[in-house]
Parts: sequence; structure tokens; C-alpha cells
Amino acid sequence: FPVQVAKNEKLVATAAPFTFNVVNTPTKLDTESWDYVSQNGTPEQVIAFLERENVNALDLDRIAWRMKDAEFFKTVLGLLANRHVYQNTLWSYSLLHNDVPAAQVYLQYAEQLFNETGQGPLTSPLVTYDPVTRHAYQHLEYKPLVNARAHSLGSQRQIVNASVLAQYHHFLTMLSYRATLSDTDKLAVVYYLLLQDRVEEALEFFAGVDATKVTTKLQYDYCAAYVAMYESKPKRARTIAAKYAEHPVDRWRKTFQAVLAQVDEIDGKPGKLTDAENRLARQTEEAAKQPSFDFTIDNQTVNLNWQNLESVTVNYYLMDVELLFSRNPFVTQTGNQFAMITPNASKVVKLAAGQSKQSIPLPADLIKRNVFVEVVAGGRSQARPYYANAMDVKISDAYGQLKVTNAAGALPKVYVKAYVRTADGQVKFHKDGYTDLRGRFDYASVSTPEKSAPVKYALLILSDEFGAVIREVNPPQQ
Repeated sequence: FPVQVAKNEKLVATAAPFTFNVVNTPTKLDTESWDYVSQNGTPEQVIAFLERENVNALDLDRIAWRMKDAEFFKTVLGLLANRHVYQNTLWSYSLLHNDVPAAQVYLQYAEQLFNETGQGPLTSPLVTYDPVTRHAYQHLEYKPLVNARAHSLGSQRQIVNASVLAQYHHFLTMLSYRATLSDTDKLAVVYYLLLQDRVEEALEFFAGVDATKVTTKLQYDYCAAYVAMYESKPKRARTIAAKYAEHPVDRWRKTFQAVLAQVDEIDGKPGKLTDAENRLARQTEEAAKQPSFDFTIDNQTVNLNWQNLESVTVNYYLMDVELLFSRNPFVTQTGNQFAMITPNASKVVKLAAGQSKQSIPLPADLIKRNVFVEVVAGGRSQARPYYANAMDVKISDAYGQLKVTNAAGALPKVYVKAYVRTADGQVKFHKDGYTDLRGRFDYASVSTPEKSAPVKYALLILSDEFGAVIREVNPPQQ
């Protein structure tokens, strides 16, 4: 049917019709085409065609029937190999001809074979299968991985992070195919043991890694620096990390700089942020900048520890020890209660620059008084009780008795007040009284026993002359 041309639904022109003559065999043959040469050409003609044409554009399966000829097989595979072309069907004939080098190439592409034999490494004269290069296994980095427990709970260790557990099992499965572990395998084992906080085992494995046989030298050195910190060898960690402090790859440069920053901090230098994208590093830097302090009271002195502060305010509040004890006998340390109370004494203390510890003596007129000491700075406050006492209190909790003495001997007429916490959670008054001439007092015995057994005793030992002592003790066993 000829070509027809129409415009505005009107016939404009038409070609003359003609007839196709259909024959059983071609009357004209393109003897230069691949279709003809591959099927009808001589082996020499086929090879010549392959040498001069773009083999990537040819259907090489059309000459597979010719590969039974061993000589033709070797010539074609050599030609294709020189052109960096692999064709699966042609190389499969290596099994027919028992050609080991060609079979090794063919089996490297036999994905179905590897899928059926498993995901582990395989080494044999014919084929070597590496899950890493095959992308069947990928080494993963967890940054960070924070474990809730440092020690195992129960008889068996547990990895509670599901993705880490699956990755670790995959890794162990891969190792199970090895007859012996390579040094690279051992280094990976060290990594996974450290992820689980199994430090002693990791150190043992790392000692068995031969650094000269590990191709990933940089990763080995980072692991060595990491392990050195566990071994309390920060100088060794610094020596290793210093070699990579200017590494051209950002990720690794920042990683080793983080090691150096930690060693600097260990040496007492200010901490610094080496990787702004590292959440843990950012938090560490912010924590280092945060004003903070803590203190204890010993030997009539406030011992203060601080960071990022220039001064503190120390407030002193006289306290009625018996009243506070009666209100809350089982809480001997109370703080943050003084916002609405004017202190009996107050002092602003300038802190020494470049230091983090300072001792502040109690005011002379308060040394023999019971006071709460409150320290205020940086928007925070802490308070500790100071009990002025010159008594030595010995408690025999197995028998429910105490004895009060000082340098001169036994102290009689010292007031003792006892509260109990019972098994049902109640806190109530139990007993009070005074020490006898021996300085002794039985704080447990009463003729009206508790309905619920005591689980804890809170004791106030109070003397107008020698101060106060508060103790919490277990119930007597006798």
C-alpha cells in the first residue's frame, strides 16, 4: 500500500503501489555483516571481524556454538580479554575445556553459585569469594554507640541495640567460614569487642594483631591510639595521633584531633571542639564551659571545687537541729530551701584565677554553732549542714546501743532522739532520752513494740556544750 498525503481531508498525492517478492532464502546476502560472518564465516573470518569491530556492540552469543573448538575458544577469549570485555556464555566453556585460568574468571561472576554456598568467604584453587568486595558484608561504624551497662546482666552478655546485634551476628557468621583469622579479621574483632565494652578481651586480641600485615594502616593506628587510652597511656596515644593531625581527609583528621584534644585535657589544658558535627564532642565542650561547683565541710573549713567561676557567695544559716531532725529525720542533707530566708552571715569570695580548688574557713563566731552553709554561684546553689560537735559517738547497731565520749571520758546527760522507718514505709518517733553516767543509751528498746518492724533508725545525739551528731543505722539483730 503506497504512501498517501492529504490536506484538509483531501487527497493531495499518492505514491505508486508496488509488490514485495517473498522468498524462502535470501536472494542477496550481506557477507560483511556480523549475522552472516558469525554463522557462515570461517574461524579466521570471525576472529578478523572481532579484531576490527567494536565487540561491545556485537551479540557474542551468536558464536557460542563455535566455542567447542578448543583453539577457537582460546583465541577468542584472549582477544576479548585484551579488549577488557567479559561475556558469560563464552567464558562458561572454560569448564568444558578444563581451562583453569578462564574458569577462575567465569566463577568470579557466578553469583548464583555464591548465593547457594552462603555469605561467608571462600578460598579455593578455582575461586576466591570475598564478601566485602562483593558488597555482601559491609563494615559499619557506630558513632556514637552508648551502652547503658558497663557489665553484663546475668550469666550471658546481651546486645540490646537490634541493629548492632544483627551486624555482630553477620560478622561472626562471616568469620565462621575462616580456617584461621587474618590480622585484618582480628582488628575487626577488636572493634566489635570495644563496641560491647569488652575491653580486656579487646586488648588481648589487639596484642595479637601484626601491624605489618594489616593493609589499613591508618585504621590500625587509630585503634592503637584508642587502646592506649584504655591502657592509661595518653602519651602513646598522643604520639600516634600527632602523625595524622594534618591528614588531608577531613573525617580522619578530626578523628585524630579529637584524640589529641582528649590528651590535652588529661594534661590539664582547656578542652576544645575538634568536630562541630560530633554530638558527643559538642556536649563535652559545652559541659567544659558550664559554670559548676561542689563543696564539702571538713575541719571547720569549706572546701570548694569549681570551674568557670570568678566568685561565689557563701551564706550561713543558724539551724535548730532538733526541729529539722524531727521534721525530716532520714534526710540529713538539705539544700535549696533558703530563697526566702535572710542568712545570718554572708560573704562574697573571689576565686583564684587559674585554679579549681580553694578552702574557705568558717567564721570564728559560727564554729561552735550548728549552721547550714549555702554556696551560690552561676545561677545554682548548694547547701550542706555543719554540726559543731566535739563528741565521739560509737554505735553498736547489733544491740541497739550507743556510747558518747570525748577526750575527757564518757559524756552523761547527752540528749538522744530516735525515729524509725517501718516496713510499711511509715516514719515516726520511736524514743528519746539521755545518756547515763557511762555515756550509754539504749535507743532501740521500748515496752510498746512497733506494729510493723523497723527497717532503719535515725538518731540525733545533741549536747548544748558539745554540739550535735545525726546518724542513720540498721535495726538491731539481738
